[in-house]
Amino acid sequence: MFLEKVYEGKNDIGRWIAVIVILLIITQFVGGLPLGIMIFLKMSDNPDLEPDPENLMDLSAYDISPITGLALMIIPFALGLITLLLLMKPIHERPMLSVITGNSSFRWKKFFWGAGVWFLLLSAYTFFASVTGIQKIELQFDPSTIYALAVVSVLLLPFQTGFEEVLFRGYLMQGFAKIFKYRWIPLIISALIFGSLHFFNPEVKEYGALITMPQYIWFGVFFGICTLMEEGLELAWGVHAINNIFLSIFFTQDSSALQTPALYRITDFNPLFDLIALVILSVIFIFIARQKFKWPKWHYLLATIDKPDPTEDELSEFIEDEYDEYKEK
Repeated sequence: MFLEKVYEGKNDIGRWIAVIVILLIITQFVGGLPLGIMIFLKMSDNPDLEPDPENLMDLSAYDISPITGLALMIIPFALGLITLLLLMKPIHERPMLSVITGNSSFRWKKFFWGAGVWFLLLSAYTFFASVTGIQKIELQFDPSTIYALAVVSVLLLPFQTGFEEVLFRGYLMQGFAKIFKYRWIPLIISALIFGSLHFFNPEVKEYGALITMPQYIWFGVFFGICTLMEEGLELAWGVHAINNIFLSIFFTQDSSALQTPALYRITDFNPLFDLIALVILSVIFIFIARQKFKWPKWHYLLATIDKPDPTEDELSEFIEDEYDEYKEK
């Protein structure tokens, strides 16, 4: 059981606040230092450089190559993932794996299965959208950058998506589970937080919150369903990773948060069609996964979260502690 892992170790509110504060320091200050230093050096060489007001994430405005910029932007996520996992033992006194999966080990087969199936679904969608003209694209193949981009994306983007999955669908969803006791409540809360943190993405400014925010929130719900049904993050992490890798390598647009020298540039983007299509694709994925992995019935998402019965070791430890207190008295 995955959410029930929150009952292992020590999980009082002070420990959760401490972890969140440390993560904010590591990701926002320490992790942002390399990018800040790079921007400072570039502006020292050319004081006329200034950010693009339409897309502050477009680092080419600072004369930073897209591939270098992508790597620099992933550093905070990578540090955040490592920090969060390393803090589990000293602060919560439970293994780092407890915030990743309810299984005894990471299930790589499910990670790659999720990535593979989502890749096929995305490929089918983009082919249909381009052939029908709903989304207009143009080839911008550049052999001097595309291969390096592919390597950087495949190696580094799983750290970015991994941090988001472990934080939102692992750490926070487990924390909310201990408070609210029903599976669907932490699912919805974590999805809303996940979506809200994308509010300042350039896509939101370009197309409006009413059409873009539901997509981010739905992705949070989608990943959360996969996590709860699978009792672990492996499937959701695989889907999330290949989704961002796919966009980074194959498609970009002027308002994209990920500005990369991708294989294709979208010149006419239809956000409403994109939202509808991605909801349909995720529903298809859910039903394929449900048949493949024999998920429980849907009312499982409404079930309560009960504290597991103590193991023999935990009972023995409790008895010893009680006996020691009795002797001291």
